[in-house]
Amino acid sequence: MARGQTLISLLDDLRAECRLSLNPAHNAQVRDGQVKHLRRTQAWLWEDFDWPHILVERQVPLQAGQRLYDPPEGMVIDRITRMEVRYGGRWVPLNPGIGAQEYAQWDSELGQRAWPVQRWRIYEDEQIEVWPIPDQNAEADTLEGTVKVSGIRSLNPLVADDDRCDLDARLIVLYTAAEILAAAGSKDAELKLTNANKLYAKLRGKLVPRRQFRMFGGSGRGDRQVLRGPPTIYYRDSGS
Repeated sequence: MARGQTLISLLDDLRAECRLSLNPAHNAQVRDGQVKHLRRTQAWLWEDFDWPHILVERQVPLQAGQRLYDPPEGMVIDRITRMEVRYGGRWVPLNPGIGAQEYAQWDSELGQRAWPVQRWRIYEDEQIEVWPIPDQNAEADTLEGTVKVSGIRSLNPLVADDDRCDLDARLIVLYTAAEILAAAGSKDAELKLTNANKLYAKLRGKLVPRRQFRMFGGSGRGDRQVLRGPPTIYYRDSGS
């Protein structure tokens, strides 16, 4: 894929697709609009698919008594795909969702704590809540008690001429050109959109793994061990 193309190069390609002058001076009055179109198209593509090349992992050390955490830098809370906690020398998945059943066991509003954390959810003000509230700090040397957050990172800025796109440049340009041409009533708009859709389907087809089927039944998981949530070792009230 043609990733990492500069903004100035994206603009040149866009103008060529729209049959506009390639002279920057001739596009001075519409340049800002063209840049916004490109940024908006890339943002839509970013939201529409979990692109593997921008899937990142960030580590968040838990703190005793801390219930809420900010998303790691460069990550958007809505694009978090997985969370795990380091417990017993291995990464154990945290289950999403915290409800009345969990709070009946350990009420975070009352400051009740336990170890290890077992669940997480998106809290108000774009924060991450963990449950139960940890009663000890993460260990820096062993990473015990550290939460690993996996998800799609935020897009890099696409403002300056030398800023580079994160997604396929051809795909961004084709969709943007289709939108601009459609607004202008051009007959080329439908062709550009068709080409963009074909390219998008091709790129996604290469990135989505094909499902494997086994004859005579079976889940196809082999002998892989399924890790379950960690057991709670002990409980300590916040006042103890």
